[in-house]
Order: sequence, then structure tokens, then C-alpha cells
Amino acid sequence: MIHVPVDDVRDLLLRLLVSKCLFKFDAETVAQRLIDADLRGLPEYGAASALTLLEALAAGDIDPRGRVLTVHETAAVAVLDGSRAAGAVAATKGMESAIAKANGVGVGTAVVGNSQSLGAASVFALLAAREGLIGFVTSSSGQASVAAYGSNRPAVGNHPLAWAIPVPGRPPFVLDFSTGATSWSDVRAAAVDGRPLDAGLALDAEGRPTTDAVAATTLLPMAGPRGFGLAFVCSVLCGGLAGGRLPIRRKRPGAAEDSQHFFQAIQPAEFIDPADFAKRVTAEMDDIRGLPPLPGFDRVRLAGDEDAARADRIRSEGIPLRDSVHAALGQATPGGWTRGAPTPPPRCDAP
Repeated sequence: MIHVPVDDVRDLLLRLLVSKCLFKFDAETVAQRLIDADLRGLPEYGAASALTLLEALAAGDIDPRGRVLTVHETAAVAVLDGSRAAGAVAATKGMESAIAKANGVGVGTAVVGNSQSLGAASVFALLAAREGLIGFVTSSSGQASVAAYGSNRPAVGNHPLAWAIPVPGRPPFVLDFSTGATSWSDVRAAAVDGRPLDAGLALDAEGRPTTDAVAATTLLPMAGPRGFGLAFVCSVLCGGLAGGRLPIRRKRPGAAEDSQHFFQAIQPAEFIDPADFAKRVTAEMDDIRGLPPLPGFDRVRLAGDEDAARADRIRSEGIPLRDSVHAALGQATPGGWTRGAPTPPPRCDAP
């Protein structure tokens, strides 16, 4: 691993994305969301994922200058067309729209269709928590890759679910997981490292259980019928409400298919006195942390407890990048890793 200062990563990402015809504002948005993921300890959705974004741009699956459009809007709801822009651009606008509506009427909901993968769902839920709101995000990308409960064939996506709850004076509570028994990023990492998967996570192309990460083509649902049920709900909240195809109906691989996203923000002040809300949540969390730990645990933790310390450590030590990723990003960017290197004017013909 090579540890790169956060500002150096941001500088390179901005030059790289602008060189690929993104508007500077959009490039700044994408770069910040990738860095947000790295700071949360999610490198598969961080700066390294810019390489996947480059592939989608080169294939024409992402429109670098796509503008997110409002299709329908009320005081509480927005339906947006992502216009095949970078997923982080559309997702940021989606959550910002939900936040604005929640601040107006208490609860705001936005769905985005015709989009691309948003990356780490939790970084968008956190946009709400930083404004003092509860945030919820789910997304639907790609073909079906998680088996239906009772079947060995894929039926739903490995949809993410993320909640972020603000806790005044403390790091927010952040819960982020996917509906499959594991994540595809973990499967890919195991394949690269030559490690076997745990039993009960994946199936091969013939629908047989496998621990071979290279052979894995389908994931089993998390917690059996519960994970499968959650995944179907996510499909409906995203593809159903945004007017897109649900995963089992998608035929094209990867970013060639569009993605849909669901964002919701809740303003606690519209339900309860904010000080009372903060007091109740803080007391509850402290009671849980004070429970006696089982053998092998030093203490009881809640989701989000380690986030602030991890982010501070990464800001101090730098964002860790695999040697191969560091080299690939440098080769793809005008001026490489030389901070502040000029970016030649890109040719950005209208699509």
C-alpha cells in the first residue's frame, strides 16, 4: 500500500475527471464523494473506483456532461432523471433535494432514474446527518446477482441500505450493509489475494455452492428469506418508483444498464423538540455501550463509533492505495501524481 495525502488524491481526481470532460463542479462533487468513502474505510468505493468510472466513460455508459433533470416535484417528493451523468453527481443532487424538502415539510423523498452506480450509499446518508437530519439511502445497479431464497438462480441485486442518524456533539450513527451474504468487492478482493470465501456465501455458474472467489457468479441472500425480502423492497423503492427495470429484467452487463436510487431525509425537529430528541438518542446509545461485553469483546460498540477516529487516522497518514491502483491513476491523469500539474484542455464534443 502507498499512503497518499488527502489533498494530493483530491488534486489528482479533479485533474483526471476534468480531463475526461466533466464540468469542474461535477468533478469536485465526484472527487469528494470518493474521498468520503476512503475516509469511511471503504476503499472499494473510494479513489480506486475512479478506474471503474474511467472504463464507463470510455464505453459511453456515462455522459460526462449529463445534467440531472427534475421530472416531477411536490413539496415532499422529487423524481429526477440522472441523464447518465456520473452516479455521484446525480446521487448528491438526489439527497440534497430530499434534505431541502425535509426542511420544508418534515420528510423529503427523492428518487433518481437513468443514473449510474453511486458507490458507497452511506456517504450520501451522511449528507443528511451533517445537516441534523436522519438520512436513508438505497440503490439498484446492475443485473440480478443475488439468488432468490429457495432458488440457486439470481433474482435481485446486492442492494445497499444505509442510514445515518445525527447525534449532537458525537459522531453520527451510521449503518451501511448490502442484502447479499457478502459484497462483490469482498469477493473480488479474495480473488485478487487468492483467498477462499467462507462457505455459504456464493454459488458458481452452475448454481453450486462454492468457496472459490474466481468461480463465484451469484451471492446468497443475507439471512436467507430476510435478505431476499429486503432486496426485493430495495428493487421496488428504486427501480419501481424511478421507472426503471428491476434487476431480474436487466440484460446488459455492468454500467451499460442504468441505475436507480432512493433518498429520504427526516427532520427530527418536525416531530419532537430537537434537544429532547438528542437527549433520548444519546442516553439510549450510552446505555447500550454500557452493557457487559461477551468474552472476546472489549466493549459494546454501535455502528459509527469508530468512524471519526478512522477518518482522523486516514487524514493524518494518507489514503491507502494499492501499488497497482496508484500507478494506474497516475498513468491515466495528465501530469500524474505531480500536485498542481496543469490539465491540457480536453476535447469535449457534444455527445
